[in-house]
Amino acid sequence: MIRKFIFFSKVLIFLVFLFSCEIKNKQNEQPIAEVGNKKLYLSDIENYLQNMSSQDSLTVLTDYVNRWAKNQVVLSEAENNLSENEMDVSRELEDYKTSLLIHKYEQLYIGKTMDTAVSDAEIEKFYKENSDNFQLSGVLVKALYIKVYNDFQHIDKIRQLYRSTKEKDIEELEKIAMQGAVAYESFNSQWIDLNEITATFPGTADSYENRAIRMKYIEDSDDKYTYFLKIHDVSTKGAVAPLEHVKSNIKTIILNRRKTNLIRQMENSVFSDAMNKNKIKINI
Repeated sequence: MIRKFIFFSKVLIFLVFLFSCEIKNKQNEQPIAEVGNKKLYLSDIENYLQNMSSQDSLTVLTDYVNRWAKNQVVLSEAENNLSENEMDVSRELEDYKTSLLIHKYEQLYIGKTMDTAVSDAEIEKFYKENSDNFQLSGVLVKALYIKVYNDFQHIDKIRQLYRSTKEKDIEELEKIAMQGAVAYESFNSQWIDLNEITATFPGTADSYENRAIRMKYIEDSDDKYTYFLKIHDVSTKGAVAPLEHVKSNIKTIILNRRKTNLIRQMENSVFSDAMNKNKIKINI
């Protein structure tokens, strides 16, 4: 199999040509790549190169040409080694076309007819009716997390302030942490998996889960860092996940079910209408 590939200089010439005028006639084009009697023209892929810099266009073009050439070579091998029956994919193509067109129409129909608003009442109702499906596999917390070097000059001050609930102390703690803490994260208003916070802590995940349930303040250290964790709220393993934590997932589930029901109703309606108008004949 003969393969001809263009040099980068030719690519640049074609790129300049592409962006300076519109290619209208392939008969006047020189192919940018050839595999046997298959030819690839720049006009075949000009849509991929729109709104790109010359360097980006060159990268995309080079990748595309290489993939195209590889596919043509493999296709040629397939054509040389498959029987005529094996190469007959008309049925598969028709099935694929049918599925693709139906899918496109379904998306169009859904976009025009489906109500995408999901009320808090719907979410709460679904949550209560399906609470067994939202049991936690780990511990969730609302927490404050601080990580500092062991020799951080204000470590004792952090140790004192992170336990306080006074607004002025919280503000001071934040200012100190911003000056030299390795990490400072406040998850006071959102639930987060405890393991995501303690993944770099020196102890085991189970130990921190147990401590988070029993303790409000956790401090630990290794040979380099000291870790502070203040637990504001905790939801234990095996418990039903807090509604606010799964609210987004529930909304997605409701919309997916709504979409499925809408498509089913549309299919049944179209089918019944066609039957009533004698557009369908079933000879069984």
